[in-house]
Amino acid sequence: MFEAERKIMLDDETIDKLADAIADRLQAKEPATMKFDEARHVLFHGKSREWIKYYILRKYPEVLVNNGGWITKPEHRGVRIKVLDVKFAKQWLSKNAHKIDWTASEPITLK
Repeated sequence: MFEAERKIMLDDETIDKLADAIADRLQAKEPATMKFDEARHVLFHGKSREWIKYYILRKYPEVLVNNGGWITKPEHRGVRIKVLDVKFAKQWLSKNAHKIDWTASEPITLK
């Protein structure tokens, strides 16, 4: 092996340290909280507000903050819904993805 090539190679321990440092930086850039409109796209596959309220918040009340969850309850008009723990939300959605019918049609609402 040429001396120049040997200097470029990294051992496994150095590679692991670099990988851990990169992972830490990526996690640090993840927001702790998230506005509902952003969460719709990032966490809920671009589903509508009504779809999320009906198929997630209504069917899985454990996700609501007042039940120990990660998203605020839609109380009434003018009160913003917010994801208060993005990491917990991602974990819950990943763990429960098989229960959620992401292909379900939009709920029909009467006005």
